[in-house]
Amino acid sequence: MKEQFYILILLFIYRLFWGYFMYKFIKSAIVPVLLRYPDADAGGSGMGRLLYYVEGQFALRTDPSVQHWLWLLLALTLLRLLLSPFIRAGLLHELHQERAGERGLFFFPGMKRYGLPVMLFSLAEWALALLPLYWLLPTMYRLLLGGILDYPLLLTLVPYILGWLIYLFLIRKLLLFMQFGYTAGTGMFSSLLIGLKVLLHSIGISVILGAGGLVTLIVCGASAILCPGLPALLLRQAAPLPSTLFKMWGIAAQYHLWSSKSFPQ
Repeated sequence: MKEQFYILILLFIYRLFWGYFMYKFIKSAIVPVLLRYPDADAGGSGMGRLLYYVEGQFALRTDPSVQHWLWLLLALTLLRLLLSPFIRAGLLHELHQERAGERGLFFFPGMKRYGLPVMLFSLAEWALALLPLYWLLPTMYRLLLGGILDYPLLLTLVPYILGWLIYLFLIRKLLLFMQFGYTAGTGMFSSLLIGLKVLLHSIGISVILGAGGLVTLIVCGASAILCPGLPALLLRQAAPLPSTLFKMWGIAAQYHLWSSKSFPQ
């Protein structure tokens, strides 16, 4: 990871700016809406909450200010989705050059060289991720509507969401190995077979490094509760650094797992 330290700093700054824009969005668009929620502890009734949801659905279709914020959120999300494949392409090129014994700044040349191909992998990932929702969404939507007045009914959504997340995790993992093969020139499908063979090891790596990211999230949440104020704010601002480190470390660990099978010593 020491060869990619400059990438870590760049991504940390990128995530700081993204966090700032999301903070402004939530403060300006989400918080005022949440403050109007008729909570039971504040004297709100079940009928009031039902009317709140009905009003919200009506505003989504007719209120220009709501649609403005939705379009802005969609634009920010698309920008983030479009940038992510180029960032991954730069990191993969850096890892390939490191394996070859080269030293230098290969991140931006990698973005230029492999950004569009990796974007196609991302499009395939999104398509495969959305495919099961064609069958799942009608059932989930019906349960969600029923859960507006009967909150325990929302628990029945958990198996559907959990199954979809596991499916998405496996798809992303196998497509990542295919990207290793494509950007290295060793072949996508041979790398897919390698990914299937080492799938358990790959999952183990993701669990271990994912636990590090989870600990970072828990520490930030605990600091906001136990010591709110400036310490919690500073910790929250610094949180993207270890979080980004664990994500980069995870990709590098998966890459070295793949390269140990593709280029055995």
